[in-house]
Amino acid sequence: MNYKTIIFDVNEFDVAVIKLNRPEILNAINKDMLLECIDALDKVNRDKNIRVLVLTGSQNAFCAGADINWLMESKEVLHKKEIMDLANQMVLGFERLKKPILGAVNGVAVGAGTSLILVCDIVYASEDAKFAPNFVHIAAVPDAGCTWYLPRKIGYNKACELALTGKIIDAKEAYELGIFNKLFPADKLEEETMRLAKRLSYGPIDATQKIKTLLKMSYKNDLRTQLDVEAYFQVTSLCNPDFEEGVNAFFEKRKPNFKR
Repeated sequence: MNYKTIIFDVNEFDVAVIKLNRPEILNAINKDMLLECIDALDKVNRDKNIRVLVLTGSQNAFCAGADINWLMESKEVLHKKEIMDLANQMVLGFERLKKPILGAVNGVAVGAGTSLILVCDIVYASEDAKFAPNFVHIAAVPDAGCTWYLPRKIGYNKACELALTGKIIDAKEAYELGIFNKLFPADKLEEETMRLAKRLSYGPIDATQKIKTLLKMSYKNDLRTQLDVEAYFQVTSLCNPDFEEGVNAFFEKRKPNFKR
């Protein structure tokens, strides 16, 4: 597929980057962008050499949500349903990815753009970033997984406040709520995100993916079940050559050289 609305690249550190690329309208989502993101996510999922995914936006915005003009063109109920089906397919593509997803929020995130932040595992943001799940301002409801992720991230009451008022919060408040992990000056965001991406890429990929899976499973498992799953994953990890390399590196006081 030739990409027109995203930039997809895999760098020398085996880090894939999806950059939303409709800067003239703040990287708003349209049908092409949904289809292209779905295709790119499938590539990331299938390519065993890719170890980390970074999601960001072009120029001075992360994502302004759905393209309103595109939404207004969809007059028929079936067309509206097609939009939601594609959006859901994209979100599930992110959700099923076992590889770490890093968000680099380089500007404003509005509506469904906030949902894209919430699907990421770790989120770095510029100090001038904004977070606004403001669907209510156009008499719409949060979608693309926003009502699933947001209360899990910040709690029910705060999620209600943001969703019901459509309040725009700045980077500092988003950081204090735990939506953003770290804040950086705008000119340092890409560098710092790639620093973390490289670190994760050279880590023990089997253990990394298991850790992510365990943390996600903990939302639905009781303690007994989670203990059993942890034990199973740990036994398989202890049998992995990366474990022996990690232990040897520890005792030899050197940096481990995990398999790639």
